[in-house]
Amino acid sequence: MTLAEIARLAGVSRTTASYVINGQAEKRRISQDTVDRVMAVVEHHRYRVDPQAAALRRGSSRTLGLIVPDLENVTYARLAKRLERGAREAGYQLLIAGSDDRPEVERDLALALRARRCEVLITASSLPMDDPFYAELQAEGLPVVAVDRGFDAARFPSVVSNDAEAAERLAASVLSPGMSRVVWLDAVPWLSITEERRSGFERALAGREAAALVLSGERYDRAEGARLMRRVLDEHGLPDALVTASYSLFDGVLDTLLEAGGLPASLRLATFGDSRLLEFLPVAVNSAEQDHDRMAEAALESALAAARGEGAPGRRTVPRRMRWRAGHDCADAPGLR
Repeated sequence: MTLAEIARLAGVSRTTASYVINGQAEKRRISQDTVDRVMAVVEHHRYRVDPQAAALRRGSSRTLGLIVPDLENVTYARLAKRLERGAREAGYQLLIAGSDDRPEVERDLALALRARRCEVLITASSLPMDDPFYAELQAEGLPVVAVDRGFDAARFPSVVSNDAEAAERLAASVLSPGMSRVVWLDAVPWLSITEERRSGFERALAGREAAALVLSGERYDRAEGARLMRRVLDEHGLPDALVTASYSLFDGVLDTLLEAGGLPASLRLATFGDSRLLEFLPVAVNSAEQDHDRMAEAALESALAAARGEGAPGRRTVPRRMRWRAGHDCADAPGLR
């Protein structure tokens, strides 16, 4: 059933039928009798408007773009799912792409999403904060919203977690007198989240007798976590405590420890991210869980505001949920005294 056939059966012009179907009858002063005739034909023949075609005719695509570093990462998979559902409920479709934490891939993806007429681009970027790429895209008319990995709050809307505070609390929760070495593992050192999380770890160790060993990988993924942990064991031996800046790195740490004979009861562990798996490990692991619902809600609010031309730069911080598990003495964790 075509629009022309709807118009013929209703006894109106194609233009009038289009106005009625697209909700412009009142604006165009079309009589209620005409509206009723057109809609009766529409309902009888179950005619449905192609939302994308209609949006293009209005000069909009009703499409948002999302770039995440790793589609297998649980955090980004959950954010993507919530953003897609929220966008759909708001009448938008969400195009999702993964950059593999490679800046050159991310740039190509952003340009491809712009070519697909995305109205707003949401990104958890692998680019340094001072990279001009997204500022140039935005200046050319494509609004950009940063999620999880923040941008310059004076130029972009960003939705992030309280990473520095969470890192400090995680690190403090595994420290105790008499420790000699504490390991911190992160990746992609130029990212804002890496800088903030590492700064929190360093604050927790300030004035402590334990030496800090900081290692950084090329990507936030399981393979890098395993590689970094093998390096720790090969070059320094087993530390007293270890904190990872992402759950994907922590997964790799577990792989290496299990290959080496199991999880040592003496090793104090903490990580960003969370999983039900941690409830069943033979050693307790403190974690900082991201509030995926609130992160996605805030990012989508910023994106939809930008699509309406009402976007504004700024930083929205969503606190993480701290998970303190039995077996850890969390008396030193800030805010837990």
